[in-house]
Amino acid sequence: MGFEYIVCLMQSSRITFVNGEWQGTLPFNSTDSQAALDSCPWVWDYLASAGASGWEMVAATSIGINNSQDMSPMSSNLFLKRQSL
Repeated sequence: MGFEYIVCLMQSSRITFVNGEWQGTLPFNSTDSQAALDSCPWVWDYLASAGASGWEMVAATSIGINNSQDMSPMSSNLFLKRQSL
């Protein structure tokens, strides 16, 4: 038995894309980009839901830095896996 994998893009503590699919309830190309981002699930809610479905996070990477003062990442990739069903 093998594994299944998903890659989540996290921006501003929101899961925006999972395996390339937009996760927001508003369109990605909305004229109000902040509202579109806010329509995406919070990372902790997404991970709780994914965990209940058998997914576990196995790695995370940071992409870019917001600015030199706070050194927080602009976005992160979260890698999850579970046993193939």
